[in-house]
Amino acid sequence: MISQVGRELYKVPHRILDHRVFVNGEIDRFLDNFEQKRDDSEVENLFQVTEIVGSLKYDLSERCIALGNQRLTELSTAVNNLLNGVDTLLEKAKVERKPSVELQDARRAREQRKAEFLNNLQHNYKRIDNSFLEKEEEIAELYSDLQLNCELILPENEYKPRNPELEARCQRLRDEQQNREYHKMTKNVDATLKHIPEDTVAYQLKSINKQIIAVAQFIFSVAAGFTFGFFGVNLMVGPLPFGFRILLGVIVALVIALAEMYFLAKKLHEYDEVLDAPKRKAPNSPKASGVQILQKPHVD
Repeated sequence: MISQVGRELYKVPHRILDHRVFVNGEIDRFLDNFEQKRDDSEVENLFQVTEIVGSLKYDLSERCIALGNQRLTELSTAVNNLLNGVDTLLEKAKVERKPSVELQDARRAREQRKAEFLNNLQHNYKRIDNSFLEKEEEIAELYSDLQLNCELILPENEYKPRNPELEARCQRLRDEQQNREYHKMTKNVDATLKHIPEDTVAYQLKSINKQIIAVAQFIFSVAAGFTFGFFGVNLMVGPLPFGFRILLGVIVALVIALAEMYFLAKKLHEYDEVLDAPKRKAPNSPKASGVQILQKPHVD
């Protein structure tokens, strides 16, 4: 019993402070009132809509039909009148009207003025063409007079004197070429020029021997250089690897080959100059050979 009283006392503050029951009751009452009022308003709106539709159905439709019939009849009469007017206008347009006397006179006067204008225009065209031809003839005559009476003066090129050393060298080369050609022409005529040393077999063999000796000397020099690099350095320094000895021999042989090629080329060049130079001087007088060499000045 005491425990039950204690539990009830414990629930008293909770019941006093709990407003859920009150709030739920107010909500239910508000919903009932709202639903009742909403039903009444919807019924009233429905009756109003029904009245409006009935009035439109019975009153406005009849008025619209009556007004439509009246206006359509008026519109049909207006359209018919318009069509009749258009027909009459077309009939009047089809009827040809004869121009009046004044209009005919005006047309003839206008055509006459047009013909006069065209004639004047053609005459002016001819005058312009004739004047153009006359001007062309005058210009041609003036141009021909200018060509006959005027002189055309062109600027002269600036003369630059040649280098004396170059001129002397060119003259010497021309003299040598003329001497060679002269010796070649008179070789079979003059007995003294028949046996030139350059034309003998002995001279040719001698020159070939010199060239062969120079080539053999080149080969022997290169071989000696390779032998020195391969064996000589090994004997002087001591035993060396085989690959290093070959490298030394190739280097020494290459250096000697370059030097020998330089001297060989120089010697061959000197030999060519000796062959090109005439061995026999040209005669100083025409009595010696019977031919006089003409020296032409070099003109650029």
